[in-house]
Amino acid sequence: MFELKYQITDGDILAENKKIAMFYFCLFFIVAAVGLAVGIVAVVLDPQKTIFVLGIIICVFSGLLMAIALFMLVAPKNLVGSAVETGESERNVVIDKNGITVDSSNVSSFADITKIKNRKTYLAAYVGKDKVFIVKNSITSGQSFSELLSYMMERQGKLLLTPQDSADVQ
Repeated sequence: MFELKYQITDGDILAENKKIAMFYFCLFFIVAAVGLAVGIVAVVLDPQKTIFVLGIIICVFSGLLMAIALFMLVAPKNLVGSAVETGESERNVVIDKNGITVDSSNVSSFADITKIKNRKTYLAAYVGKDKVFIVKNSITSGQSFSELLSYMMERQGKLLLTPQDSADVQ
């Protein structure tokens, strides 16, 4: 069982949204740059009229994709929301075999967590597609943050109860 005390703020969710937006920006920008290069080469070489026309089409669509990538970088977009209510008050977070509990209310079980990402200063536990629970490095129960990460990864991968867990439930 891991006990943590920290604030879940809007800035934490904003930082996670920026990381996701940067990932998609880089992905779209690289594909657009490669598409522009291929389209320009096809137009400049002009071996056949069909390749010339396809080169122009590739350039146009690559330019559109590059514009979308730039809009993704500039325009604020909430790609994920917080799994719990954000605020400036300190929260008591407990992570145990039953899942994640915040201030004595169950947020999610490990079966609901779709993926866990290890960031530099926190863990991002995705609940479904559009909700994220930020787990900051503020453990008060004596364990280390790496132990918490390995515990959560193990529990998230193990959706069925082990014989020891089923004995604890009874």
